[in-house]
Amino acid sequence: MPYDPKASVTEQVHASIRSSLHNLRPAEAPESADEAYIDMLILHSPLPTMAQTLEAWRTFETYVPHRIRNLGISNTDLSVLEELFTQVQVKPSVVQNRFYADTEYDVALRAFCREQHIVYQSFWTLTANPDLVHSNAVQSLAQRAELSPATALYCLVLGLGYTTVLDGTTNTARMKEDLAALTKIERFSGASPEVWQEILAEFRRTIGE
Repeated sequence: MPYDPKASVTEQVHASIRSSLHNLRPAEAPESADEAYIDMLILHSPLPTMAQTLEAWRTFETYVPHRIRNLGISNTDLSVLEELFTQVQVKPSVVQNRFYADTEYDVALRAFCREQHIVYQSFWTLTANPDLVHSNAVQSLAQRAELSPATALYCLVLGLGYTTVLDGTTNTARMKEDLAALTKIERFSGASPEVWQEILAEFRRTIGE
């Protein structure tokens, strides 16, 4: 742990960021940490109180835009996100959440993200959704676009708009398959736009959107 858990939230944040910048330094020399920066800093989850969450976020803001370029939050619900958005100067660029039935696939939260131009990054996209993998929309797209069901689900989630997928695979072959699926779906949606939109609409209905 890069900080003292008994320290204030502000002190914990400063210590954690200093540690990250040191670890990201471009050379072995300790002073090269001055050249390091963080593309995206994501708060892993809201803190126990909104006041603490805002304290952490406002400390993040002091590093933007030079040492930290973008801020995001993970494992949040809509009420916290809305409150955070209205209270802070540097708005979240990314929300990273589980995409699964227990949260109703974050339909309302994702709508807010689209309205505010926040990217929604899904995780547990495959692991938590065996029913979606076997759904008619996913199976239909897999067959028509010559995709695996897993990559078909990824493509449909991406098709929801303002979404990215956190792909946790460490398998090189699957990485290549996942990337190839983007080319295949671009070709398929361009050649058969009406079919693509019909399948996407069915997928939206499946997740209650």
